[in-house]
Amino acid sequence: MASERKFWLKYLVDKLLALLFSPVLLLTSLVAWALQQIEGWLEPRARGPLFYSEVRWTQGRPFRIYKFRTTYPGTQDPGTVGEVTRTGHFLKKYYLDELPQLFNILRGDMTWVGPRPTHPERAQAEIEQEGMRSKLILRAGLTGLVQVQKPVAQNRAVYSSLEEEYLAEISRLGPVGVLLHDLELIWRTVPVVFKGEGL
Repeated sequence: MASERKFWLKYLVDKLLALLFSPVLLLTSLVAWALQQIEGWLEPRARGPLFYSEVRWTQGRPFRIYKFRTTYPGTQDPGTVGEVTRTGHFLKKYYLDELPQLFNILRGDMTWVGPRPTHPERAQAEIEQEGMRSKLILRAGLTGLVQVQKPVAQNRAVYSSLEEEYLAEISRLGPVGVLLHDLELIWRTVPVVFKGEGL
């Protein structure tokens, strides 16, 4: 069983990396805001706030996750492709809409690498029906095995096994080993982002 105490180095580096990437978040926020303003001028329906938030799940409790808004205001399902704005399409394609989750990392709700931050109802089902203990034990992550293996992770069984595989791997490692494992997964995330495989 993984213990929170063994993750002290992981969580420390989480916050340091989040602070290091803050200028990237600021620059992306300015660009996203400018693009939203232009799109809103061309298409009034697209006008709305820069950020979007909703409730997700981490370590067995709900929290509010932050993203750049990618859909038209009032959209019931933010994942509805037909409701994605032009600016939102660009942000989602390169996963830039996820950058505001640096706030969540700084707050301690999330970590750089961990299980996907799913909706509370979905997470409850994953725990009870699929036995995904990682949702209870680990903080939700900005990236993880599911994200770096997205094509195969579309299969539900593979998705579940990848989430649990990460928990099993870091449970066997010490603080330094966990950190090195996380840094490797972050590095493997980079080409996924540049390929523009989002949406």
